[in-house]
Amino acid sequence: KLSRGLPRKLLSILTQLRTGHIPLQKHLFNIKCAGTPTCPCCGNHPETIYHYLMECTAHNAARNRLRRTIGHRNFAYATLLTTSETLGELFRYVNDMRRFYHIVRELPSLEEEE
Repeated sequence: KLSRGLPRKLLSILTQLRTGHIPLQKHLFNIKCAGTPTCPCCGNHPETIYHYLMECTAHNAARNRLRRTIGHRNFAYATLLTTSETLGELFRYVNDMRRFYHIVRELPSLEEEE
């Protein structure tokens, strides 16, 4: 099972990313905790999980690093959230973006936990 043995912080972020209940602007707007769904990083589109992971131009450098590390074949929205081979790099991307730092601080790497 994908989540078996994950530290609590990593499991929490993964669950939130997979369920859509994560503090990105679109979700916060939907639950009336934000005045706008617009991405604060690029200011161009609603900040959905897909936008955060796959589209936001403010994250291009980190996303390109992620794509190079996991390979183009594994760089797909569904694969990032459901494949054990991509999780370590996904969590590194989340750490690099610091978008959820106010909630989880620094995420441990999977290597630290093994």
